[in-house]
Amino acid sequence: MIFEKWKKFIKKKLEKNSEFHKNLLTKKNLYIFPNLNGFKLAVFIFFAFASSIFYQNNVGLLISIILFIIYFISIIISYQNLVSIRIDPINYLVPNNKNVYLSFFIQTLNKKDRLNLNFLLDKEKLQNFDLSSSKEINIKYFFKKRGVQDMPQIKLESVFPFGIIKAFGTVKLKQKLFIYPEPIKPPSFIISSLEKQNLKNDIDYEFETIEEQKETENLSRISWRHYSTMKKLFIKKFLRIDNNDQILIDIEKLESSNFELSLSYASYLIEYFYNQKKKFALKYKNFTSNYSKSLTHKNELLKFITNV
Repeated sequence: MIFEKWKKFIKKKLEKNSEFHKNLLTKKNLYIFPNLNGFKLAVFIFFAFASSIFYQNNVGLLISIILFIIYFISIIISYQNLVSIRIDPINYLVPNNKNVYLSFFIQTLNKKDRLNLNFLLDKEKLQNFDLSSSKEINIKYFFKKRGVQDMPQIKLESVFPFGIIKAFGTVKLKQKLFIYPEPIKPPSFIISSLEKQNLKNDIDYEFETIEEQKETENLSRISWRHYSTMKKLFIKKFLRIDNNDQILIDIEKLESSNFELSLSYASYLIEYFYNQKKKFALKYKNFTSNYSKSLTHKNELLKFITNV
């Protein structure tokens, strides 16, 4: 009971300190305590030291002093092994209802090697990795609901070098995480109708040049300004433009009976037309985005449907 209360107190204290040092593990949000083996060794050193003094055993006294020095050195090394570490998320945009990998860039700020670190994200754990200067870490995670939320808290810990002292700290990240609807492929007729939605008006013409001709049947293409000055027929030529690569994804028309499913369809279509390298836009009620086929455009639309 006392142990559980102590754990809750430490956790609350670490989380509070992490609010003021986001993305950083510093001495303010880092604690060091002996683990079970450390407590056993501490008790042994105490009784060895007391017995050596009582029985005036110099050898025992020397051994207890050496063990105490090792114990003290272990505390210092454990502290230095975790302090001054920075963590930044690499991906901010992930789907819900799928196992995804969250990627983090972890680096040591004082350029010292860190050994045997453990990286914990809720129940997921990456054990015993070394950090020389910087490293990318990928860890599996699962999100049930879509929406914008804080990044999950990260816990770093280490029992290096002798396995008797545990150093641990909590890191909160200032960046937000966007969890967009799980992409679900819509029925084929929906994709076909979107690809054919502009077929009736898919041809446009752009002025290209003016050429001299002796006669023409199309009077609308005659440049009368040139004729009035030069008394010759000049015909306007136009360049045909195909616009059927512009797709408008209207969320309200995808699946009227199930809004979440329509968002999942939209999520799939955004990625689908991006991969097809077609210009696409998204429409929902009074909102209509620009047409584009860039990665930034795709990500912005996925962010939009995250919290629509």
